[in-house]
Amino acid sequence: MKQVVIPNTDLKVSNICLGAGNFGDKLNEEEAYQVLDAFISAGGNFIDTAKVYCCWATGDNSSEQYIGRWLKLRNAYQNVMIATKGAHYNLDDQEKRSRVNKKEVAIDLEESLQTLGLDCIGVYYLHRDDNQIPVEEIVDFCEEFVKEGKIRYYAFSNWDIDRAVSALDYAKTTGKKGFVALSNQYSLAYVKKENNMNPDKTLSLTDMDYLAWHKKTGIPLIPYTSVANGFFEKLRNSGAYHNGTAQPELLKNTMSERMIRAFINPCNLKRYEILEELQKEYGYSMIELSLAYLTNHSAPIIPVVSVRSTAQLEPVVRASEIVLPKDVITKLDECSN
Repeated sequence: MKQVVIPNTDLKVSNICLGAGNFGDKLNEEEAYQVLDAFISAGGNFIDTAKVYCCWATGDNSSEQYIGRWLKLRNAYQNVMIATKGAHYNLDDQEKRSRVNKKEVAIDLEESLQTLGLDCIGVYYLHRDDNQIPVEEIVDFCEEFVKEGKIRYYAFSNWDIDRAVSALDYAKTTGKKGFVALSNQYSLAYVKKENNMNPDKTLSLTDMDYLAWHKKTGIPLIPYTSVANGFFEKLRNSGAYHNGTAQPELLKNTMSERMIRAFINPCNLKRYEILEELQKEYGYSMIELSLAYLTNHSAPIIPVVSVRSTAQLEPVVRASEIVLPKDVITKLDECSN
């Protein structure tokens, strides 16, 4: 797999990040080990997890637990770069009250360090934002964790652009290192926030203006849901697309009503036409092309991808090496709503 350097860091990572958000949910521990082993064997070294993964399925942080035990068993500490997250709201809290404060983040950080068996975490994300707290306060306590040697770099997830701009400006004007990446939702498949498959209103979606900001600043986007749950592949397999439209009765062959509502729109149907032509020309799968769009973008993007088996990992690994012409990326972007 190709590797890239995260700007403003000394971290050289695979250009596609393995997401561990299903370790304990879709994969048991043995299956997770198989995927991790295959990813490393293929040249991958960037792994994304979080303290909250997969509490909804197991009641605890099974994802970090699996990775921590795998790291110890394989003695793989020097071979991978682990990114994890804290400050997610409590899953049993119906009001989704913010936990973005120094005390709560410190608790999450200490638990992640212990569970993963690490002295220092490579990239530590705040999993959410709290716009009631000044960005200056958040940046300052993240900087303290860096000085304490508990994290090398910090990043933000699910931050809106105005908050990201303010945090970056504050870091620059005060001579602080600042955050090194953002992890918001983004993929080739366009979706309006009100139609998103995940109804959580605390998530942040990347639009074209946000993407232009990433290009301008060089701050990398490390997006989750980066292949839109396999939407374009499912559209192809459904046989529903014909002459610019998608037949509703056939869409149901491969996708849920929620996916149909989220992704069936003029933008994505136009993008699907382009992908079909690329598939004929290059022979790549829809998954491979969806990822290659991200890794070849003029904005710095390192997509996070979760898989359910080593077989699903194979096209991800192949996508890492694909080179697409710049005009293809431009053409796909021109279809944005």
